[in-house]
Amino acid sequence: MPSSKFILQKTCEICGKQFNAKTVYSKFCSKKCSNAEYRKKKAQEKQEEKRKQLAERIPAERPYISITEAVALYGISRDTIYRQIRKGNIPAVNLGERLNRINKANIELMFPPVNSSNIASMKEQPQKLIYDQSECYTIGEISEKYGISPSTVNKAIRKNSIPRKQIGKFVYVPKAEIDQLFDNK
Repeated sequence: MPSSKFILQKTCEICGKQFNAKTVYSKFCSKKCSNAEYRKKKAQEKQEEKRKQLAERIPAERPYISITEAVALYGISRDTIYRQIRKGNIPAVNLGERLNRINKANIELMFPPVNSSNIASMKEQPQKLIYDQSECYTIGEISEKYGISPSTVNKAIRKNSIPRKQIGKFVYVPKAEIDQLFDNK
């Protein structure tokens, strides 16, 4: 991995402490935090596998299901199901202690069934920005248009989290965002 030539201050994703990153890609302050993230990831994978197995064992023709089965089939939390039962949005039948059953048809009206492809799409994925070069300024063009130095332009772009895209040696920034930023000042 390439190491940086300057000190990067980053925040650990696990413990939240500030640390000097050794590389640009560093996410954790120590091996302990890195291992904790790994264990959390493995636990989530194991839990997802367990959910899939439970969902496969539930017969499709059964009209009433338990709360645990509803959690596995629809990917919603127990608390959400119980809250909806208390509100009266989902009718439930209590057959005894820990034997709550809910009608599958009623819950399907509120929540669509979850499959593994839905779960993968639910995870946050960074959105790729697609800008036409005609809709963008380069740093030099912004500098000339507004009469400010290129370093000030870069600082303003970073400070305001304006998306940018580098193509070759040029950095392109959306015209609408830049005009809105510098016309207001």
